[in-house]
Amino acid sequence: MSSQLKAYKQVKPDQAKQVKKVFIAGVGAVGSTLLKQISKNGSQKSLRVLGVCNRKHVLWYDHSQTEYTLEKLLKAPQKDWKSITSKLTSYPKGSVIFVDATGSLETTKIYPQLLKENIHVVTPSKLANTQSQDDFESLHELAAEKNVQFLYETNVGAGLPIVNPIKNLIQTGDKIIEISGVVSGTMTYLFSELDKGNSFSKSVIKARSLGYAEPDPRDDLSGEDVARKFLILARICGYKMERDDLKVESLIPDQLKDVDATTFLEELYKFDKDWSERVSKADQAGNTLRYTGVLRDGKINVGISEVPKSSTLGQLKDTNNLVQIKTKRYYDQPLVIQGPGAGKEVTAAGILADVLSIA
Repeated sequence: MSSQLKAYKQVKPDQAKQVKKVFIAGVGAVGSTLLKQISKNGSQKSLRVLGVCNRKHVLWYDHSQTEYTLEKLLKAPQKDWKSITSKLTSYPKGSVIFVDATGSLETTKIYPQLLKENIHVVTPSKLANTQSQDDFESLHELAAEKNVQFLYETNVGAGLPIVNPIKNLIQTGDKIIEISGVVSGTMTYLFSELDKGNSFSKSVIKARSLGYAEPDPRDDLSGEDVARKFLILARICGYKMERDDLKVESLIPDQLKDVDATTFLEELYKFDKDWSERVSKADQAGNTLRYTGVLRDGKINVGISEVPKSSTLGQLKDTNNLVQIKTKRYYDQPLVIQGPGAGKEVTAAGILADVLSIA
């Protein structure tokens, strides 16, 4: 569907609440890094961490603490969402920020309850924003109704400022004409390795070993991560859209779709020749391959594009992202946002920026 609707506005938090209390769900690579960043400068920014939880345990901190560790988490009480939400709602309305760094659908299901209780929600997880269009609208409308923040800048581009600038453009009367670019650090790394002459299978295995790809690389190679990011951008722009409306090119060979992860990695070399020929063909034309997404006229296309080697996209390396935003104001010279699109430090910093914008 291509009708452009109103963008969802960010609601200003209650200025009367001075010290914001933060609860972090999920203390893996990103969540634990965020905790360290808050320990370093949180007290100067009027932040206090109430507690954290992982899949099994919940740890509450003393109100006098300014440095937060995870040493006692494994010996802490069993996690129980009912008791957690009950404790969070006992604080003054609008004073608590719930950070979801779990990537768990189970956690997103408590967002409505949190928002109804005037608890702000900040998350890098794309799950809540990529459910049905009705669910998306319901969540954002609830946040606006309760005058609380639901922030997710790190849904696209990790710590890069992409989501909020687009919101700001729309809120100031600009019209988004096209959003395009590379929004997967994994895909940038993979194709830059192919540029060096490395095989597709070895590039995938290397990306996995460095932590750039998921343990089962098909989670990245399917293109679903990029699809979800562009779906979020489209909805921010006001388009009513479901996942099935997107055209997405998968890099997973049909023969390896249903095998286990180990077999997938062991058999992937059989398709190296096909990739070598594809890279060579692009090279002969002075081009290189990049995995891109394009949002235009209410339609999204995600897949491999041939781009000139000399272009900005063609020169992307490592885990860099690049997003080009063409609007009514920025038409002849589109707005370009470029930088690292993956990594625990930049992602945690992006989350902290959202938290501080509330505090």
